[in-house]
Amino acid sequence: MDFKRIEWIFLIVFIGINIFLGIELWQTPTLLSAGSTPTQTQTDIKSETSADQITIPKVNDKQEDGYYLAAKTDNSWIKKATQQVKGQVENNSSENLIYVHLDKPITLSKNKKEALRQVMRFKDDSQNVYQGKNYAYLSELSEMDDYIFNQKTKYGEFFAATARLHIIVKDNQIVSYSQSYVDDLNPVRERQNTISSKAAVDSLYTYSELPNNSKVILLKQVYTKLLTVKGNTIYIPTWLAAIENNTSKTVTLKRVNAFTGTIIQNNVTTDDSKE
Repeated sequence: MDFKRIEWIFLIVFIGINIFLGIELWQTPTLLSAGSTPTQTQTDIKSETSADQITIPKVNDKQEDGYYLAAKTDNSWIKKATQQVKGQVENNSSENLIYVHLDKPITLSKNKKEALRQVMRFKDDSQNVYQGKNYAYLSELSEMDDYIFNQKTKYGEFFAATARLHIIVKDNQIVSYSQSYVDDLNPVRERQNTISSKAAVDSLYTYSELPNNSKVILLKQVYTKLLTVKGNTIYIPTWLAAIENNTSKTVTLKRVNAFTGTIIQNNVTTDDSKE
């Protein structure tokens, strides 16, 4: 193994992250850079969101923590998955993705709770899904014909097109699924504190990302893709918010950089499957 080459790759990644972080910190308003907001401002935001008919979940001032993570662009898992699972497998190596079509569709119960249990059992069977137990169900963005799962790692849950499982149901039967998987993750910086859930909501409101007459139906810290450097994809802790319009019921996803409190652009509507 060329350890010298590996050292150079991580050095380049480290320098790139530091440059990006410097830009982010420069752009971050003084209001958020301290990691907390004055009590009066917090009270104002709470009253203003209520006046604007914005419903938010229970939040607190507890800080989380996380890493800058690097994952090599490696599709070796696709070969393992193809050999392991049953069904017709189509792979898209350029997008680190496989499509699996079941030879025998699996009929689900018409009861929603029982159907979900059946889907979970299907996912957890290694003959059905590669590393299926390493995916967490995302109920807020799933539907009866499209069950969405995020990949779990020892560092935390991911929310990215590169780390997702979609189980497709048609006519009350599991007929196929698509899967992407992140492997070989490594921290490229020391563990750092992240902003609290309350600070994330304050940031969304401050940047006018919470529309009137809406409801935050999901707020959780996950890892999302930041950039790609020298064949390595960098992921960072991010507060993910799913915001539902009370009238149209349309769901929009927003992301807040959990290190800096700034808004990550390229938000999408309904789900993140096409990011």
